[in-house]
Amino acid sequence: MSDSGPAASPAIPTPAPVSKRSSPSIPVTLNEAGLDSPSFRASAVYFADQADAIERWLDGYVRTASKLTHDILGLEETINNYLSKLVPPVGVVSVDHDYTALALKRVGDGSREWWAQVLKTAKKIDTLSVDPVRTFLASDLRNFKETKRTLEQTQKTFDSTLARYVGQSKTKEPSSLREDAFSVYETRKAYLKASMDFCFFAPQLRFNLDKLLVQISTDIWREMKRSRDTAGSFAKYGQEMDRVRGWSKEMELTESVLKRELQMARRDIGENTVASCKPSREIDDYSASTVPFLGSRGSMHVFTQGKSALIMEKQGWLFLRTVYGKPSRTNWIRRWYYCRDGIFGWLVNGPQGVLQGDEIGVLLCNAKPAVQEERRFCFEVKTKNQTLLLQAETQAQLMEWLEVFEVAKKRAFEASVGRDTSLLPGGVDPAFSITPPSLPEFSAKQFDTQVDEALGVERVGTLPIPGPDVGLVARASFDVNAVPPKRSATSLAREEGETGREHAARIMQKLDLHRKATFTSSADNTVMPAPGPTGGIASLISASHGLLPGYPGPTVNQGSNSKPQQGPPIMSPEARPGSLAPLTLAKPPAATVLSRTAVAYSGDRVLTANPAQLMPTAIMANYWGSNAWGQEHSVRISRTDLPSDDPFGPNSPSMKVATSGDGEDAKSPTTSLHKKAISMDAKMSTPKISGPSKDKPVQETFPSNYPTELKINSAQFRLLFPSVPLDEKLVLVFRAAWSSTSAAEKNLPQMTGNGRIYVTSDNMYFYGHQMGLVVAYMISLDMITEVTAAPGRDCDFIFLHLSQDDDEIGYSRITIKTFLEDLDLLHARLNLLIDDLQAEEPMDVPEIIKALIHMEKEEADQRSPSADSWEEVSAHTPIDDGTAAGRSVHPRAEDFAYKSRKGSSRKPFPKFQLPTRPVIYEPEDTPNKVAERSFEISAKACFHVLFGDKSFIFPKLYFERRAQQIAQGPWKSNEAGNMQRIFHFKVTYNNRLGRLREEVIADHQIIEVFSDHVTYVVTHEKTPWHLPHSQGFKLVTKIVITHVTKSKCKLAIFTKVVWSKAPALMKHLVERQALDDASQDAEELAEVATDQVRRLGHHSRTKRAIQVYGNVGLQSQVVVFSPNETDYTRKPLINPRTLSSMLFETGRSFAESVASSLMLWTFAGLSKLWKVVSAQRLLILLLGLSVLTNVTFSSQNSMTWWSERRAASFMNRLGVGPNVMMSKAIYLADLDEAARSTSSRPSWPQDSYCYSTFQAIANGSSIDAPHEDAGSSLSPWGASRATARRLRRTRQKLGSYRHDLVVAMRLVNSVEIEMLRSEWENWLTDENQRCEQVGMALQESFAKTSGSRVDPTKAQFAQKVLSGGDEDDAKKQAERKENLREWYEEYCGSCRVDHDALIHEREGLSMASI
Repeated sequence: MSDSGPAASPAIPTPAPVSKRSSPSIPVTLNEAGLDSPSFRASAVYFADQADAIERWLDGYVRTASKLTHDILGLEETINNYLSKLVPPVGVVSVDHDYTALALKRVGDGSREWWAQVLKTAKKIDTLSVDPVRTFLASDLRNFKETKRTLEQTQKTFDSTLARYVGQSKTKEPSSLREDAFSVYETRKAYLKASMDFCFFAPQLRFNLDKLLVQISTDIWREMKRSRDTAGSFAKYGQEMDRVRGWSKEMELTESVLKRELQMARRDIGENTVASCKPSREIDDYSASTVPFLGSRGSMHVFTQGKSALIMEKQGWLFLRTVYGKPSRTNWIRRWYYCRDGIFGWLVNGPQGVLQGDEIGVLLCNAKPAVQEERRFCFEVKTKNQTLLLQAETQAQLMEWLEVFEVAKKRAFEASVGRDTSLLPGGVDPAFSITPPSLPEFSAKQFDTQVDEALGVERVGTLPIPGPDVGLVARASFDVNAVPPKRSATSLAREEGETGREHAARIMQKLDLHRKATFTSSADNTVMPAPGPTGGIASLISASHGLLPGYPGPTVNQGSNSKPQQGPPIMSPEARPGSLAPLTLAKPPAATVLSRTAVAYSGDRVLTANPAQLMPTAIMANYWGSNAWGQEHSVRISRTDLPSDDPFGPNSPSMKVATSGDGEDAKSPTTSLHKKAISMDAKMSTPKISGPSKDKPVQETFPSNYPTELKINSAQFRLLFPSVPLDEKLVLVFRAAWSSTSAAEKNLPQMTGNGRIYVTSDNMYFYGHQMGLVVAYMISLDMITEVTAAPGRDCDFIFLHLSQDDDEIGYSRITIKTFLEDLDLLHARLNLLIDDLQAEEPMDVPEIIKALIHMEKEEADQRSPSADSWEEVSAHTPIDDGTAAGRSVHPRAEDFAYKSRKGSSRKPFPKFQLPTRPVIYEPEDTPNKVAERSFEISAKACFHVLFGDKSFIFPKLYFERRAQQIAQGPWKSNEAGNMQRIFHFKVTYNNRLGRLREEVIADHQIIEVFSDHVTYVVTHEKTPWHLPHSQGFKLVTKIVITHVTKSKCKLAIFTKVVWSKAPALMKHLVERQALDDASQDAEELAEVATDQVRRLGHHSRTKRAIQVYGNVGLQSQVVVFSPNETDYTRKPLINPRTLSSMLFETGRSFAESVASSLMLWTFAGLSKLWKVVSAQRLLILLLGLSVLTNVTFSSQNSMTWWSERRAASFMNRLGVGPNVMMSKAIYLADLDEAARSTSSRPSWPQDSYCYSTFQAIANGSSIDAPHEDAGSSLSPWGASRATARRLRRTRQKLGSYRHDLVVAMRLVNSVEIEMLRSEWENWLTDENQRCEQVGMALQESFAKTSGSRVDPTKAQFAQKVLSGGDEDDAKKQAERKENLREWYEEYCGSCRVDHDALIHEREGLSMASI
């Protein structure tokens, strides 16, 4: 098994292969094509069907138009004969020539002109409409059909090639696998190119079709207008036709820019996708068949190496093993699986879109590699009663899938620990349940029974391959599991173990599902009823739209043999019930057949039971694709809100809400940590199914006067912006194009688009879909400082001027172009919404809706007084410079919107007048002001920031002082009628004896003055527990908030000490310390309030402050805070102070003041002396002292250095020097001594019964036996058995370690012995050679002595050896020769013997080896 990196294979890349681009536009279809997701395949099938329908429609139009022209021109002779017969012949003189003849003549002339115009128009039909349509069919549509055919062929080739590649066995040669991998890679590249071409040309086809149809409509309208007067419908709809033509021109202006951006996105996505799926050329990478190695520590420890972060979620194609037929046969099908938000599920392509299977909670799954499977890279996912055998395409994908299961299970368990399941739909945590699709129309179970058992394994095992007739329409994938049968979505037979009552209830449920189903079999081409529920938003959409723009008609089967719908109902403009929103819907980002069904259900139900999901996976797959791309790429332009990680924020995880009665202490809620796993197919005595049939779906509630058109658009708005809370309602929707203007010093992407603008009471959302690029923006209405408008010929202009106070905005103005909207009405409505933000009493949604509708009714008889006035034009309005951005402007001041707000549209209430001057309030009993701040918000907003139900400023201040278990009580009325709340917290400190002590403190807050919008006075009574005599007084802080101007207030804090029992001594000392502490706390409170106001934003409305910090007195529960220790950098710990410590601090303070006075006097004397001494003398003196100091220290250092150098030189001459080499070595001779322990042996007791018992425990069994068996004869709960196991385990580990050391020591010894033996052999050979030379010298010497002739060279050598000085003494020389001969015979003889033995040993070894 190879431990190499991921085995290369042309796998589909993981999501988000898109490179980061500067433009905020989202190429949704290109992203899906790069992933080859089910959404892309369903969208391609849908648009291909649309292209075929468009071709049939245009071809029929061309034929009928040509026939109409031919037939009309064929009547030309008949018309001429008719005209000739209108005037009486010359011979007829019986008629009156003054009147009757004149009438006939005028009729004849008029008829001749009218018929001539009709014939002229008929002759132009070919030029105006037929020829452009024929050109479009022959060029654009033909090219697109060729691109579609290429996509079909490459998809078929890629699917079949990939199915063959992944179906190969583990035993196949790596070289063959590499060849097949590159073959799949080439087909993948061809398929990717065809997909990118399809996504590139499809938006262009749609754009060119719109441009063509608008051009034909305007040309025909112009000819029709010339043929008659401008009365009637021509005058009524002439402006609309001009605006539609203006919209077409606007789209043409942006065509080149969008096409270039689409081309760049296509190139980036294609390059990244190809690079991510390119196989490796290393042949070793193809020898792997499962994970690199299998350990006991779990898969996470295997896959996290070399990665910067863990994989939180994953989705992609996997092969699933299924069993079907009788006898059972194995089949592998390919499905799109996903694991995110604590659930594991799958998607599949159906004939009408993307369908979803059951979602399994990850805490019910156990994923592990399937090493026994013949295929490569398989793993299994086990639940309680079924096992899914899945196959990934590469080793990297296998490792990522196993890792994401581990991470998802860990995160899901952590999230479920503190979660209250009673708040979830059905009362079941999704991570602990098996949940079917929330909508039956999106369920893939409809296709589980459509299995053709006659198909072979090869045909069924491959992907749905498009045929020659059906194009990209894919077969539905299916599976028949080899596990006990579970309940089918269509079967009505009684299940095993099912009671009669349960069976009857299930039959009713299934029949209801069948009534709502929209799917038919593959052979059924009959017309189906429209999907959707029988009431609610879906019924409104179905009733008001026979065929919504951008959505397919649900009453027509989308198969190739189905006939197009005849005569779709057209929604006329007169049928609109109101102008707050258009009845048509915007184009979805990734359109499928089920996109309209998704919109129909989005407004009627809570679509998901998982709180982590913004929308169900099936809804997202049929609307956005595999990811919610709008949430990832959308530009959110708003002020900085409260940070999400603030432990004292409204959504803080450290906050717990506890219910408590009067007089009861706050108690933390008790939540069971055990989650019960509930499964659809689990057999239980009382079955509980997590599904849509458990609880009635909760609908979004609307006000009673909420218009129908807003309800319809709200359904789509929830899909386009799923993160918007439900309490934020739409109040206005209009169609427009927009562009932005940024500050000169900021380089920001331009905010451009064309689509819909959704306006709520708080924000404005922009959504556009053009040329395959999707944009999604959000700006807060707080940022808009002014709205101006300018009319135009082709379009109208609305300018949103943005605030420049916040540096994070970046944009200075947004220009909105409207085409079909009433400019005056829209301008007035936008001004109404923006003015309402700063109102002291903002309107709620019903009031806003009523005001907006009332403005439309008053428009006919009430015009803006400033519409014709140019005296109040804003300074921000662009000047009419001849460009599209500069036009005449309707100013905002005193306009229709402003007067409408003051009219009768709002409910009557007493008019409140704010004071014209700042309010001044100082408490009489508390004159000591310690802190004061001014804020750019209203007094009411500041009051809610400090004292709202969701404002936790005071718990934060308590926490800074190391208080624990802080409980903030609700506001309640006291006996005096004032609002009051209590803070309970616990403090821990050391008392005088150093012992730890805990004390529970209770502080009170009372609202003494509540003059709304004007003055607020809150008294905060605190217990000074850290001061002496704390039971005898209270520290009172009065917080005063007063009105200054409409959007400005002042915060003042006063403090005092109230004694209930004054001490006889040290009262002033304690009171002064208490006031100092109160002043410090007041400054901290002012700083925290300033920080909260800064986060809220300057000039923020009161409504926003109430939304963020809550109302006052509405909450009835106690909020308990338990933040972590590291949440805040807190102040030093406060310990109680005693009178002695306070006296000591007072004395120390006095001493410090005395010392500071003395230092001041000293400095004064030095300054006086400085004035007396001249500067020159002082400089000379300092220079002399500096020179003397330098000479002294330099001479001392020099003398020391020379002395050390001379001493070192002397010691070196004596041969004594430092040993620079240090060695630590153990030689062979030292082994025995080194092996023995140098430490003193312990003195064991002798003849001790206790020690003998210990020896029996220690040596009770073999030392080599497992340590778990040690002390098995002893008591299993006794300490002796644990001691025996621990001793056995420790001795075994030490013995293993000693064994390793002995093996290493033996290896070192053998190396040293071999080295010695080698050196010995070399030295012995050299010694034998030298002995031979000595022997030769001795022989020559004896020969010379006996008179024999010796070679001069040898004689010279012998003389050199034997010469020992003067040879005049022959006796001594003879003795030397005799000694030398004896030494030679003894020493060299020994060397020869050793050498012969060595040679004999080598010969023996050589023979043994042979």
